[in-house]
Amino acid sequence: MDDGSTDGTRSVALELSANDTRFRYIHQENQGVSAARNRGIQNSRGGLLAFLDADDLWLPHTLAALVAPFRKNLGLDFTWGTSERFSENGEIKPIMWKNYHSTGIPWYDILVHDFLPMGSFCVCRKALPPPPYFDASFTHGEDRDFLLRVLKDAATAAVGETVLLIRLRTNSASANAGQAIESELRSMQKYFQDPDIPPAVLRRAQSSLAFRCAVIAGFTGRDWHCALRWYLRAVFRDPFNYNNYLLVLRKLWMTIFPSAPRFMGSVYGNSNE
Repeated sequence: MDDGSTDGTRSVALELSANDTRFRYIHQENQGVSAARNRGIQNSRGGLLAFLDADDLWLPHTLAALVAPFRKNLGLDFTWGTSERFSENGEIKPIMWKNYHSTGIPWYDILVHDFLPMGSFCVCRKALPPPPYFDASFTHGEDRDFLLRVLKDAATAAVGETVLLIRLRTNSASANAGQAIESELRSMQKYFQDPDIPPAVLRRAQSSLAFRCAVIAGFTGRDWHCALRWYLRAVFRDPFNYNNYLLVLRKLWMTIFPSAPRFMGSVYGNSNE
């Protein structure tokens, strides 16, 4: 799916699709990531769908790993694996943010922490939410909004291995921190109204959302006063959400000791949760 690329995507894609009928090249004028994914879904033919952003990488076994559980269990709706980041020089780096309260129930866990990047999962067509699948009105958080609708009542399976390498990006589509925070809040608040969420999970999710806004305000907007206000909201909403404390220590450790980033992951669990 070519969303108005200005590099050599068109020529490469046309060559591949001309020599292999499994590939189809679809082009549209640039409309944004949500519109591109929606059109890709509409033009897809298979019963299983997986997504991969242009600058990220699948491993050689990724598709086989994600599809295998569907062959064993025809009732599955969704499979996923873990991910790692890599720098421009190819160095593998751990995921900075994680959920130390992981329950193993994907819908609960993604309410608390956006742990499923695009490219790390495969979804059965019958489990897709009603269109538009991705909400193009969001400037931030459209992936999580999609997944929250998919996972609510889905039968899921984890494949238990790394399936995605995420390229560390030097620039970001979310450079406007205020807009990113507004989009995060708008995308999550409607789910917090769901009566099926246990009170403890809801408190943790609301606290984690405030912590996420603090991260955006601080590291994207460089507004540390705003970041502090969001952080205090996170602590006040759920003082026993130790994500709020361990993640700060994790960030400090990885900043002070960049050559030994795996230590915090080995002490507190898998860095790709």
